[in-house]
Amino acid sequence: MKIWGKDLNNADFRALIGSFLLALLLWAAVTTDKTYSIRVSLPFEISDLANGYVLREAPPKTINLKLKGKGRALLGLYFYKPIIRLELPSVDRSTVVDLRDFKNQFYVGQELGITVEDVLEPKKIEIKVDRYKEALKTITIKHDITPLPGYSLTGVFPEIDSVKVMGPTHLVDQIRTIESELVKIEKVRYPFTEKVKLISPYPEIVKIEPEVVNVKFRIEQIVERQLYNIPIQIIGVPENLEPQAIPPVISVRIKGSEQKVKAIQPEQITAIFDYQKDFRIGRSHYVPKIELPEGVTVVQISPRSFRLILKKKEENQ
Repeated sequence: MKIWGKDLNNADFRALIGSFLLALLLWAAVTTDKTYSIRVSLPFEISDLANGYVLREAPPKTINLKLKGKGRALLGLYFYKPIIRLELPSVDRSTVVDLRDFKNQFYVGQELGITVEDVLEPKKIEIKVDRYKEALKTITIKHDITPLPGYSLTGVFPEIDSVKVMGPTHLVDQIRTIESELVKIEKVRYPFTEKVKLISPYPEIVKIEPEVVNVKFRIEQIVERQLYNIPIQIIGVPENLEPQAIPPVISVRIKGSEQKVKAIQPEQITAIFDYQKDFRIGRSHYVPKIELPEGVTVVQISPRSFRLILKKKEENQ
């Protein structure tokens, strides 16, 4: 093996590597024992306020500090960054705080000899506070479910209909509902249950409980059914006329989820002709308007139209 143009055998090479590692360790021991001043960015949070008060707006996520300490201690900050927590148990109103006044309270590893020399950025922060409030808010499950052809999503049922919302009063009062993350599933044909995460509209300030709920999604097969003898109702006819529909009844073929279609009774289906809106001079055949329960549609009516006969009522003698 050649290094810098010289031939080295394995023993010489191992000796060279050993010397290099020893020199590196000696250099590290010397340099890490020196005292340095460095600038670091550390996580920042406000952990305590006056009883019954909470933050109205989130504080800065990080704070830049100038630290002083031995190299070996400062090196440890790169492997474990402490969180700078500011406790303000007497604050019950919005105020501006100079962070430099609290630098001696910031824990950065004082037992290792590290001290805070200065607060670099931000030096001051505006703290906005509000009364703490808890309230129940309804939940809304966002979903994009695509059943297979011939099937339909017929219901979404979370295990609870509301969650506890906790935070500053003005934000809690603004919230009308707590939405979930989007549940997107394609090509389903059977009912299923999903664990769904709920999303706080102000995640750093407003907390919700619970954050995850079980939600049942009901999938049903789409079926058809024929119902007979649905009477045609004629409304809006002038008092001097007597209407008659020929035929007086129709049959209706409906389509929808199996559970809904099976449960429908003939009296829940209405066939209506509104004289005031739909009558036309010179026309005798009309198609009735079919009214159905939600979630059910008309496939076909038979006969498709009826004949409208109008007779004048006989006046009383």
